[in-house]
Amino acid sequence: MERNKHMDTSTTLPDSPKQNHASKMVPAHWWNSAIHSSIALTLWMIGLLTLVGASMLIRNHLGPWPVELAFTRAVQGLFYGSWFAPFLIFFGTFNNPTPSGIALGIVFAVILLMGWYRQAIFLGLTVAVGNGIETVFGNYVARLRPSPDLVRVDIMLKYNSFPSGHVNHEVLFYGFLLYLSFTRPVRTWRYRWVLIPLQVFAALNILLIGISRVYEGEHWAFDVLGGYLCGALWLALFIFLYQWTTSALERRHAKKSSSTPVLET
Repeated sequence: MERNKHMDTSTTLPDSPKQNHASKMVPAHWWNSAIHSSIALTLWMIGLLTLVGASMLIRNHLGPWPVELAFTRAVQGLFYGSWFAPFLIFFGTFNNPTPSGIALGIVFAVILLMGWYRQAIFLGLTVAVGNGIETVFGNYVARLRPSPDLVRVDIMLKYNSFPSGHVNHEVLFYGFLLYLSFTRPVRTWRYRWVLIPLQVFAALNILLIGISRVYEGEHWAFDVLGGYLCGALWLALFIFLYQWTTSALERRHAKKSSSTPVLET
């Protein structure tokens, strides 16, 4: 009996520091996660308040600010060479409502055919809700489009100028696609290398759509910045919701698997 007691004590003592360390890691991990979540929420709220404040400010000053007028004239006055100007115009034209809607429909259908239903649902929600909220801001501000009396305007548009709907849509659509391309199951797909050109194309759309809208005289600079901010806010929100939903489903699946009895043969 004494020997067995001694063996039990000797085998449990080395494990006790590991158990204490593990018990300390759980609160530490929770604390770090809480800090990161608080910082992210604070930054998101600052961004939302900035967008609301900018909307109220521009609503009371619908015309172009001097810095916007100077910036547009500088952008339009630069020498872009024989290829870069059509390059900018391409991104602006490609992201008009009709071709942009066709692109969204094709991508949505492909993701469904791949069996990635949750990813397709969240892509649709991100774009639909984000564009809807941008429309609400646009209707509230009701800012006028650039006038051909002040700058060169390629196409006269009558819709609200702030925030830029094109920029907002590109951030939502291509931003969420880029995010998905670095998550499972896409990143574990055996043919994921074929997505590299598409990732580059998505990044170029996000980066160049802003300068394209100014170059074509269809938005002022603050409209473009507002579009980037508006799109980034709702993109971040839906990425968070996607991550939360994915984690919840994985925990539910793991719990269900652990509770399923194993039949012995």
